[in-house]
Amino acid sequence: MLKKIQQDFSYYSHEFKDNYRKGVHRLRTILASRAQAQAFVSNAGGVAVVLGYEPETPDKNAQELYALLAASPYIDDAVQTFLGSIYEAGAESQDAMYSDSARCLEILHDPVMSRAAGAGTVSAGKWIATLAGQSCNLYRDMNAVAASDIAMTAVAASETAMAAVVSNATALNALVTSQVALNAVAASETAMAAVIGNVTALNAVVTSQLAMNAVAASETAMTAVIANTAAFNTVVTSHVAMNAVASSYVAVAAVYESAVAVEAVKANETAWATLTGASSAVMGKAAAKLAGLNPADYADMDAIAASSTAMAAIEKSQVAKDAIAASDMATAKFAVGAAGLNPADYANMAAVASSQTAMAAIASSSTAMAAVASSKTAATAIEASSTAVSALISSPLKVTDSGGYGHTNNKRNVRSGRAFIISVKFGTSSNTSYYGNISTFLLGSSSYRATCNASARAINRFATSIVCYGEYTGSLNDNVNYSQVVYIPC
Repeated sequence: MLKKIQQDFSYYSHEFKDNYRKGVHRLRTILASRAQAQAFVSNAGGVAVVLGYEPETPDKNAQELYALLAASPYIDDAVQTFLGSIYEAGAESQDAMYSDSARCLEILHDPVMSRAAGAGTVSAGKWIATLAGQSCNLYRDMNAVAASDIAMTAVAASETAMAAVVSNATALNALVTSQVALNAVAASETAMAAVIGNVTALNAVVTSQLAMNAVAASETAMTAVIANTAAFNTVVTSHVAMNAVASSYVAVAAVYESAVAVEAVKANETAWATLTGASSAVMGKAAAKLAGLNPADYADMDAIAASSTAMAAIEKSQVAKDAIAASDMATAKFAVGAAGLNPADYANMAAVASSQTAMAAIASSSTAMAAVASSKTAATAIEASSTAVSALISSPLKVTDSGGYGHTNNKRNVRSGRAFIISVKFGTSSNTSYYGNISTFLLGSSSYRATCNASARAINRFATSIVCYGEYTGSLNDNVNYSQVVYIPC
């Protein structure tokens, strides 16, 4: 003869499964009535039909039935009944059920029981507390665990507990909505590895502003995310995540410290705009950190650019200079600071390029010229400004190349580093059969090409280097003389 639990299982299987659509309606009706719901969740055979299906082989309404019960206020009672029918020693109470660490571990390793234990707020909290080495009777539910520094420090340090957290929605939701929990997770390599290794958990973190703020503020968390290509790509493609990154000097510095991370962000136009649009406060502290300084000593880029100590340290750090060069605002303040002006007077490169005072000072400073020449944003602003170009044409730093010969297959390198090219002369006399060329401009790929007429031709463009050569109509190998290149070394 069948035991009662088996009879009940058979009865509810027919009720819920003979007609899948009607089965869902029947459970919804049961859960709508307190008396019926309480009776149902106390029935081991009934709850086993809903909670006991194999995750990998659901039938047509298994997931819908489970979702209905999991979303009801009776889920914790249902879980206790279900697991109590398996572990009689724990049937007395939830504290009795989850006080045994060996039992909790066994539950974790069984996909059906693990899913059930994680479904209820109370069951999930007590189960995960025990997995983390805590006493389950100290915590009412998962929210209490997530709100406890002691509990979350233990959870975040436990691979076992974190495996339970990332595998069920109840615990995960409690985690991403608790500042205490997020801080503990972000500070733990173990916890971050668990989050990064679970797509659902990672997406939950990346799409939560609160969660991403915690991640972005933690060197441990940012290091873990950047080290994982898939995880960092998820961050890059998320507006929420990139806003958090750009709002934290810790995160901004972490990105610029990794060439791979920088390229990943550059590949996404929106993400790059967000990163390079970081505020003065964020960029100032990030630059300080990248240069080996204490970020707490500098409020923003104004403070950095006004400090000889900070400017000297940044000059020694290519990573810090690269980070500044990527930011229009940071480049502007760094350049005017290097030129001896007040960085607070200039908000961006547009303001700098339109100011005769600022550009005259920059045109007289090798450090300032190097800063603007390393930034495409700054170079664009200067090349487009007649005020800026006029100042550079009058720069005391400009030099004149002595000229020489070169052709297409034997080009002459005038300068191997960055420069602002003011003008060039091709040839010593007018000859329309001969052409001179100058290439390697910073902005755009097209070279400058003109006939030889011994006159100075205005260039007024930044270049990554200066390469000159000539050509004769019909023969690329004929040497052509160019008599002069005027430029500012940057």
